Amino acid sequence: METKYDVSKVAAEVESEAAADGAATMELLPPQVAAEVAHRLDAKRAGQIMARMDAARAAQVMSRMAQPTAARVLSAMDPDDRVDCLCKMRPPLHEALVAQMEAAEADETRRLEQYPSDTAGGIMTTQVTALPRNLTVEQAVAELRRLHEQLHQMFYVYVVDEQRRLVGVLSMRNLILAPVDGTLEQIMIPRVRSVPVDMDQEEVARQMRESRFLALPVVDHEARLVGLITSDDVVDVIQEEATEDMQRMFGAGAEERLASPWQFSFVKRIGWLQVNLGTAFLAGAVVALFGATIGRFAVLAIYIPVVASMGGNAAAQAMSVAIRGISAGGLGRTDRKLLHHVLCREAIVGLLTGIVVGATTAVIAWLWQYQHGIALGIIVAAALVITQTLACVAGAAIPFVMRKLNFDPAQSATIFTTTVTDVSGLASLLGLATIFQGFLK
Repeated sequence: METKYDVSKVAAEVESEAAADGAATMELLPPQVAAEVAHRLDAKRAGQIMARMDAARAAQVMSRMAQPTAARVLSAMDPDDRVDCLCKMRPPLHEALVAQMEAAEADETRRLEQYPSDTAGGIMTTQVTALPRNLTVEQAVAELRRLHEQLHQMFYVYVVDEQRRLVGVLSMRNLILAPVDGTLEQIMIPRVRSVPVDMDQEEVARQMRESRFLALPVVDHEARLVGLITSDDVVDVIQEEATEDMQRMFGAGAEERLASPWQFSFVKRIGWLQVNLGTAFLAGAVVALFGATIGRFAVLAIYIPVVASMGGNAAAQAMSVAIRGISAGGLGRTDRKLLHHVLCREAIVGLLTGIVVGATTAVIAWLWQYQHGIALGIIVAAALVITQTLACVAGAAIPFVMRKLNFDPAQSATIFTTTVTDVSGLASLLGLATIFQGFLK
């Protein structure tokens, strides 16, 4: 049964809420209803709310709005948010909306769209405060007062030369205390940390965390100032990358969202599921290989999921640390010494956890199935030691192997690591039971 909405009431509620809360409300509405609500809002207010929404969802809503209204809403958004929404629209609608913007805004939009979305240029805003180095202090203060009326926020004031090359940054204290007839070049701080326009967004996020700046200037290949990346842009990047890595680890597409159509989700998932099906048959083949042993000692079937589950969990722990290191850049540029340290550490951790878990399981097996003798517990414990050790090493190593082969480690490593742990766990448990079956009762 379709829910009826009082559009006027919803619009009034969204108007009175903070932008983030209004965005959350709009995302819960059907796209057509959200579009009707947006039509009743001031363009500036609608732009603030759309900027806080998921870009794909905002694009869905705007595609259902009258084009002139949608163009005004886009124009009210910050340039980087505007481009994020436009890139989620179909090309004909994209072109139609850009064509209805003011010439300056359209040019700014097309300039930003030339940069890949996962680079510094793709996440930056062009709203950056920059003053010529030959301005006097008095002129600079007057210009900053004027710019304050136009810009939403002013993180830092940068200094540029005649070719707009970044040459310095201003300290507000120095600006206030300097003689009014002095120039900015005389009082600026000449060494400025910046990022190139083609730097990967994950590396930008890492540098932002290290520098602890509220914003970083973006320069082109000729050191000209072209934009600014703010802390909220980096938060969005970190959240986006974490979400994508989590979805990839479970075989889902990184671009999937709650509102994605089923056809899109199916295409994104089926490929790796097919690969996973193929690797699952390897584990099945191991079980078939030891069918006679299982038939003779049916009690082993109880411990197959125990060994496989413990190995899978151990591998997942090691893999999550490795993928996090790759994503953060700390282990991405694989240093052989560092990789050797990681693998040795995981081998030790796996061995020790295997001994502890194996000893616990051996005691449980002996108390639970005492009629089969102590050999059952010892075999299961030994299998757990082997499996835990291999699982930790594989969980740490396979993400790096996948990266070396140019596969996304977050999406592909889980499948192959699961195969290693399942096969090694089953082979060790059933193989040891076959070798020492004379001791089993």
